[in-house]
Amino acid sequence: MKILLGILILAVIVFVHEMGHYLIARLNGIDVVEFTVGFGPKIFGWKTKAGTKISVRLIMLGAACVFDDLDAENDEDTDLATLIANSSFRKANVWSRIATTLAGPFFNLLLAFVLGLFLMNYIDIPDTTITGIQTDGAAYAAGIREGDKIISVNGSRCYLYPEVSTAVELGVGHPLAIVYEHEGQRHKVEVVPKMNEQYKRFMIGVEFGGGPAVAKGPLQIVKSSYLYVRYMVRMTFASFRMLFVGQAKVSELAGPVGAAQIVGEEYDSAKAAGPLAVVVSMLNIALLLSANIGIVNLFPIPAFDGGKLLFLIYEAIRGKPANSKVEGTIQLVGVGILLVLLVVVMYNDITRLFMG
Repeated sequence: MKILLGILILAVIVFVHEMGHYLIARLNGIDVVEFTVGFGPKIFGWKTKAGTKISVRLIMLGAACVFDDLDAENDEDTDLATLIANSSFRKANVWSRIATTLAGPFFNLLLAFVLGLFLMNYIDIPDTTITGIQTDGAAYAAGIREGDKIISVNGSRCYLYPEVSTAVELGVGHPLAIVYEHEGQRHKVEVVPKMNEQYKRFMIGVEFGGGPAVAKGPLQIVKSSYLYVRYMVRMTFASFRMLFVGQAKVSELAGPVGAAQIVGEEYDSAKAAGPLAVVVSMLNIALLLSANIGIVNLFPIPAFDGGKLLFLIYEAIRGKPANSKVEGTIQLVGVGILLVLLVVVMYNDITRLFMG
């Protein structure tokens, strides 16, 4: 049941992503050959007035928006470069294609924001005002006091307390340039985090929040949702930065099964607190995954939306499309890399599932 819940959440997120591509494509007059809900054998389907085949398939794991007719019966000898050159998507205006490509990630971020609007009615994420400070901590030694507000860490603006704690942890003990506000005046100090032996991570000895919950109006909820999604986006970039600099391991990458397992663990943790806690926890996971998928898809990797955008931006600047054979080759290489990555994350997922 828990794994199915995780799969359902992922399926909805992927569906929203592909629906973004579909809607913006149609608004720009781009033909969509097929929009599939699920994968595998087709259960049933129909054709829209615009000629798009709508297919509902057996394995309900997301969706796909198909712009190019890859039906092998059309011509078994047709190669990828020819398909790219002759596709209805390729023949559309370059700015329409850029908008269509961006639509999937944008819809994921929009979904995250909408989920945040619901979530912020039930949770309160403190800002960066310090409500407690350890007198033997690094922040106190640098002159920061209770009641002060942290403005930025290493030049990066912080609005929510997790942004501060994340910046401290990513610093792995290196000096941090912190701007804080004390009695209306801003000050800049250098703070060197200390390793906390109890929690096994670097800390600067400050606490946030802990006060009574404050009722939020509509505008405050909108602002809180935006800031929370902003934080999740920054966390996505930070996670990949940790991977590239060696602070995180490839074995920690998770795929669909791993994400579903995480959903299950969150479900178990929340169910003791009641149904509302479960709903809030699932909304939070869905928000995180949707923001993560939206941003990762913008990475300039062939076969990702970001990889397609590179070719489109090149075309917009140059005034004509890239060589279809070159693009086809790069896309094939990208698909190969993606398949290797999928094998790695699937191995990680299976290892976690059966070995704990």
